[in-house]
Amino acid sequence: RKALKKTLYPCRSSTKQCTVTQDRYTCKRCRFDRFERILKESTARERNENELPAQSNISDMPIALSVFIPTKFTAIPLLEKCAVSYKMLCTMRRNSELNARPNPPHPTKINTGVYEIIACTFGIHVRSCRFLMTGILDMVEMLFPEFTTFSREEQWKLAVRFYDRFSMFDACYRAEKIYPDELNKAMGAYAAYISVDEVEHFFDDCPNQNNIEEAKRVFVNFNNLVIPSSREVIQRAKLDESEFLALIVLAFWFSDCLQMRDEIVKIGERYRQGVLKELQAHYREDLKLDDYALRIGELFTLIFHFD
Repeated sequence: RKALKKTLYPCRSSTKQCTVTQDRYTCKRCRFDRFERILKESTARERNENELPAQSNISDMPIALSVFIPTKFTAIPLLEKCAVSYKMLCTMRRNSELNARPNPPHPTKINTGVYEIIACTFGIHVRSCRFLMTGILDMVEMLFPEFTTFSREEQWKLAVRFYDRFSMFDACYRAEKIYPDELNKAMGAYAAYISVDEVEHFFDDCPNQNNIEEAKRVFVNFNNLVIPSSREVIQRAKLDESEFLALIVLAFWFSDCLQMRDEIVKIGERYRQGVLKELQAHYREDLKLDDYALRIGELFTLIFHFD
């Protein structure tokens, strides 16, 4: 409008430096000059962009593209993946078991580990077994991607046999950390213990009370035979975390897969060799050991004990 009328507005302060963003009483001359400068700058930028060549020479760019676009992906170590998978399993078991209690702890106490480890009962143990079996299926899918390509029958066979070994192994390994001086205890669930001295009320919540006395007798004999001896084996082994995680992998791909189709046998062999290679590196580089063949043999003996 100013351009059409060819009217020159005077500057209020006669300096042409008035503030142009405060209120409606701003100097019209300075406000118009500001808009004119913005328009000229925008036009100049657009002209420069249009003059750029259609193709840029990437080698002339100062940015190192390899920083943003890696040429290859680094494989996550198997023991590291196993640590994450096992933690996921433990978290699922903890949350499921504690929230299944008649009076569950507050969620913040569950999350921070402030809860009571109680004596295990038949009902608690049955629920825990289901939670553990379901968690194992999730864990091995995360740890071994090929597992998802197996048939349901193959998956179930491998998972059940692993459960048979792992459940007591994990129960004694965790009990060693929680009750190091009480070899008569093992974990009957993630957050409940079984003791050979406290089995009188184990079957109190069993829905079928037929032959309950015979069940108690068998249960007591089994625990007296298995728990102390298994705890002693774990205590003597003195496993570090890497060895424990390696045993998880080795226990899953144990002799069972040898009776399955060739593809599964080869996958199992690859994982066994892979975890043994990482374990040997752990002995050499972290523990500074030169002769570790005997130690690896002891780990396989542990698997046989819990098989």
